[in-house]
Amino acid sequence: MFIDGANIFHGCRNFRAGYKIDYVKLRNELIKDYDLIRAYYYEGIDPTDKSQRSFHKALRMQGFHVETRPLVKRDWEQKLKEKGVDVMLATELLTHAFKDNFDVAIIVSGDQDYIVALREVKREGKQIVLACFKNSFSNVIQEIADESILIDDIADKVER
Repeated sequence: MFIDGANIFHGCRNFRAGYKIDYVKLRNELIKDYDLIRAYYYEGIDPTDKSQRSFHKALRMQGFHVETRPLVKRDWEQKLKEKGVDVMLATELLTHAFKDNFDVAIIVSGDQDYIVALREVKREGKQIVLACFKNSFSNVIQEIADESILIDDIADKVER
């Protein structure tokens, strides 16, 4: 399982005011038909944000492998931005596929940035399950999936 933290964060904000996901409930709901090998969570981090560090520590304690990259701010930009996180997720997804570490990959994101990586994973004979909010689910990426799950449909089951 590969979770794009920023994609889900923004999906929650656009889904319903104040909606938050319980990642353990989400993991358990999405893997109920599969044998979980590992759940990865990817996110850009603000090194000064103590609540974010606490959140990542809690995820680790619940068995998630948390992979992060520091947020960056360029001279011409007003705020910190996530850089390299999608590439990190895609690289690890491809690496595990090529090493034959899984048969089914559950990707929790609807981001079009993953299209090429997902096509390669499918060429390796792997199945792709995509889970995302309807508001952030690209039609193109849905077509690649062997199975699509709208978090909107399971929102009550996975709410924190």
